[in-house]
Amino acid sequence: MIKAALLIGVLLGFSLACQAQDIDSLYRVFESNGGEEAYQAAVAIDEAIGREPNFDAHTSKDDIKLKVLRTMILHFFNNEEYQHVALYSEKGIAHYEKIGDHFNLAGCYMTLANAYQRLGQFDKAIDCYNRCSDIMDELGGEMAEVNKRYVMNNIAEIHLSMDEYSRAEELYRTCIAMLGEVAPTDTAANLDLATYWQNLAEVRIADAGKADSITSAAKLDEAVSFALRSLDLSQRYHDTPHKIVNRLVALSKATFQSGRPDEGLALMEEALRIAKDNGDVFMEAVIYVQRGQFESQLKHNAEAEKDFLAAIRSAEENHFTEVLQQALEGIGPVVRQRDPVMALDYLQRSVALRDSLFNERQQHLIRDYQVRYTMQQKDHELEMEHAKTKQNRMYAIVLAIVAALLLLIAVIWYRLAMVRKKRNEVLQRVNQTKDRLLSIVSHDVKTPVGAICTVLRQMTNHYDTMDDTDRKASLVMMRSSAEALNDRVVNIMQWVRGELENAEIRRNQFNLNRLVDDCIKMQMASIDAKTLIVRNEVAPMLTVCDDEGAVSLVVQNLLGNAVKFSYPNGEIRVKAEEKGSRVWLSVEDDGMGIAEKKLEKIFGFMTSSAKGTGGEAGTGIGLFVSKQLVDKMGGEISIESVKGEGTTVRFSVNAKV
Repeated sequence: MIKAALLIGVLLGFSLACQAQDIDSLYRVFESNGGEEAYQAAVAIDEAIGREPNFDAHTSKDDIKLKVLRTMILHFFNNEEYQHVALYSEKGIAHYEKIGDHFNLAGCYMTLANAYQRLGQFDKAIDCYNRCSDIMDELGGEMAEVNKRYVMNNIAEIHLSMDEYSRAEELYRTCIAMLGEVAPTDTAANLDLATYWQNLAEVRIADAGKADSITSAAKLDEAVSFALRSLDLSQRYHDTPHKIVNRLVALSKATFQSGRPDEGLALMEEALRIAKDNGDVFMEAVIYVQRGQFESQLKHNAEAEKDFLAAIRSAEENHFTEVLQQALEGIGPVVRQRDPVMALDYLQRSVALRDSLFNERQQHLIRDYQVRYTMQQKDHELEMEHAKTKQNRMYAIVLAIVAALLLLIAVIWYRLAMVRKKRNEVLQRVNQTKDRLLSIVSHDVKTPVGAICTVLRQMTNHYDTMDDTDRKASLVMMRSSAEALNDRVVNIMQWVRGELENAEIRRNQFNLNRLVDDCIKMQMASIDAKTLIVRNEVAPMLTVCDDEGAVSLVVQNLLGNAVKFSYPNGEIRVKAEEKGSRVWLSVEDDGMGIAEKKLEKIFGFMTSSAKGTGGEAGTGIGLFVSKQLVDKMGGEISIESVKGEGTTVRFSVNAKV
């Protein structure tokens, strides 16, 4: 297991090069292992090929195998590595036979046949095509019929390449017979018919070159008829430009060889125009070669040379090796009289290319056998390696268990540490709350209670000797102290509730103007004492939907602060502004203001309160409690202040249900 993982890592380093031997090695790792090792090898194969994996770690190995085989076969086919296409198509065939998937089995046979056909192993190709056809007979249906015609067409191509014209013609005519009476509305069938008629024309053209003059003329007339029928169908049913060009080239060859050179050249010119218009550089190069051959037969050497040179340039630029070889072979005789040295050079290059193409095909065959031998040898080596890794697997499992236990212990220790840390934070906060509460009670609650006790003591001791004015003044003083005490107790209780996180927001609809009026009335004693003007500028009919008690407490705190820090005869304004789904309520005063440095922590927990313009003391938690309440309601609160000019505090509440 460890060595398999190591091999995957090493091969991943070479994945960019995308060498066939690296992919072969990765596939052997995939086949020889299971679980994570097989999955990683499959992922590495897709990465080496440059494709995103279409499976994950939960996909079964059988499904991954089929997906990987399809990817590899397509990759090797596109890169003309046909020996590898054959190798992995055979593996796919074995697997599809095992699981009984006949449809994909037929597809694999067809791919294998294509590979053998391109490798020049025609017997094997025909055998695979026939196997594919047999499976299609078993499956039946319209798609099977289409695939059977495709198979038969490819077999006919093989017979045509081997100069077996009668057999090729028989198969092409069978394809036409299988189509039967084609409906004018069946575009696909009519386009298939165009292909078969062109193929028949190609058979007639090739066969005419080896017949006597009388027979040849008859065959070429038939070739022209077949090619015309093919072109007509392609044009009528809007075939692809590439295929229309092919049809024109076939008709041009048949027409030219039947003794109508001008007509043949005109058709070739039309094919060239369509190829250029559609950027089909391959067909453009092929047409130049074919037209050059026509011109050379007509002894138009200057025109033929131009066409062959154009074909050579295009073939060299686009690496069309076979087209280049044909162009070099054709231009030699054309320039022989004008420049024998150049003609010899073209001939030598043509022969060299022909030899290289032959050698390349032979090398394909040799590599095919070498790959198979190497694969068998390496499979044996992997089996031996697999036996060795079994012994190491138990050690790896034991190490994994030990590592898991150590990790579990570390996690438990970490969680215990986090629990202790959280407990300490809670205790620290509780201690801070306790200390702050004791401080508030001892300093801010004690003062108004002491004042009330002092006034009551004086009234009790001197009640009979006091006149009504003194009695009333004492009662007013007690009322003021009691109201201050009440405000502080309410704020303390609200703060404690917030600290314990038990406070709940209960939204209801209420009139905001009326709530502000009620809050102003609660502050009237302090307002009158400083002869302040308080303006409620909230719209009379403005309603909001939020926790009425919480909003009231925030307004009281802000209004109390405004009164506390306003100078006698000053002015306080309460305003409201609707913005979307929120209403922003603001309390503005022109009092003593707040220093800029203190503004940074004005809403903090431990912020101390300054004395008011009349020497009023405070708890220092009013703004802190207000911020807590606004946050719980889902709103925002902000403060703006300039020392000596006044303060504005704004907060938002929910506007609608």
